[in-house]
Amino acid sequence: PSSWGRRAERGEESSTNRSSRETAAVCPKRSHTMEVLRAIVDASPDLLSMQQEQETLAAKQQALNLVTSIHEQSDGLVREYLSHQGAPFSRDGFTYPLHQLKDLPWLDINLLPLSPWKSLVFSLSAYSALIGWFASTLKWQRKLNSKAPLLLKRLEASYQHARVLSSSLASLLQEPIPTSQAVPEVNEVFSQKVNGYGVCQCFCDWLEQTKRDMEILVAETSV
Repeated sequence: PSSWGRRAERGEESSTNRSSRETAAVCPKRSHTMEVLRAIVDASPDLLSMQQEQETLAAKQQALNLVTSIHEQSDGLVREYLSHQGAPFSRDGFTYPLHQLKDLPWLDINLLPLSPWKSLVFSLSAYSALIGWFASTLKWQRKLNSKAPLLLKRLEASYQHARVLSSSLASLLQEPIPTSQAVPEVNEVFSQKVNGYGVCQCFCDWLEQTKRDMEILVAETSV
C-alpha cells in the first residue's frame, strides 16, 4: 500500500484504540450509575410505604386536633342552651330521653362497632344529620331567644362545626358526605326547646366518641 494508505490504517487503529480506552473509562461510571438507580428502584416501594404512612398519620393527627379543638369550644354548650329555656329546662339536673326524639342521631355506644374506623362512619353520619338539626334549632331560638346573643353565637358555631367535621371525616374515611335527611316539622314551643336540647346533647356526645376513636387511631399509627 502507498504511504498515504499506511497512514490512514495507522489513523484508524489509533482512533479505534482511543475509542476502546474511552469506553473502558466510561463503563465503570455507567455501571456505578446503574447500580445506584437499581438500588433506588428496589427501595422505592419501602420509601413510598413510609411516605404513605407519614401522610396517613398526619391526616389522622389533623383530624384529632380538629375534633379536640371543637370539643373544647363546645364545653358548656348544653348548659348554656338550657339556661335560656325556662322551666323545666333550666332546673339543675334536667335530662330528657334522647331516643324519644324522632330522627335525632343520638349516640348508643352499644350499637357502635368495635373498630374505631367503622365507628367513625357512624360519627360522619351523625354530624351530617346534625347540620340540618342545628339549622332548625337556630331558627327556633332566634324567635324564642332573640335577646340571647351568646347562645345564638354558640349555636351558629356548632352548626359550622358540624359541617367542618362532616367534611373532615369524609375526607379521612374517603367516603361521600351523607345527604342530610329533612328535619321533622316542629311547631310546638316545648317540642322546639326539647329538640334543641337533644341536638346540643347529641353533638357533645358524638364529639366525645369521635375524639376517643381518633386518639386510638393516632396511637396505633404512632407505634
